[in-house]
Amino acid sequence: MPPYKLTCSMDKPLPKRKCSRLKDKDIYSHDSTIVHVIIGTSDKRPYFSDSNLAEKFCDILTNVSREKDVKVHAYCIMPDHIHLLLEASKGIGIIEFVKQIKGRFSTLCRKSGKIVHLQRSFYDHILRRDEDVYNVAKYIIGNPVRAGIEKAYGKYPFAGSLVYEL
Repeated sequence: MPPYKLTCSMDKPLPKRKCSRLKDKDIYSHDSTIVHVIIGTSDKRPYFSDSNLAEKFCDILTNVSREKDVKVHAYCIMPDHIHLLLEASKGIGIIEFVKQIKGRFSTLCRKSGKIVHLQRSFYDHILRRDEDVYNVAKYIIGNPVRAGIEKAYGKYPFAGSLVYEL
């Protein structure tokens, strides 16, 4: 139970949203910082069950990662959320990179007449030094099997790595 009550009264403002980012945002820009990012769809709607949308997101992810020299250790586009395992580059941090891919995807959807709402922010987990990036990447790519969407590891068309042969 949250420590506050949500009310509809115009007299009382709603509480501020909890910030899910670390206060020191510079950590997201350090070269070689590796972050597991989860981007949800609004209201957990399964927008990415549409394979065309999932493919478009993959294309944007690939293009922006090449433009900005961000390593995508793993990605997995699930029906109602996206997993990314990203490594910041000298030119761009993780927060800005996520803003760019979300922005480009939203623009593409809007221009094509599709209505897709992603969550305003995203969840993240900065990998510690003792966490094996390769194993985390394999875990992310295995999500469709664990969710029952795919039967075999590596067969899901919207999961993979732009760094490893997994």
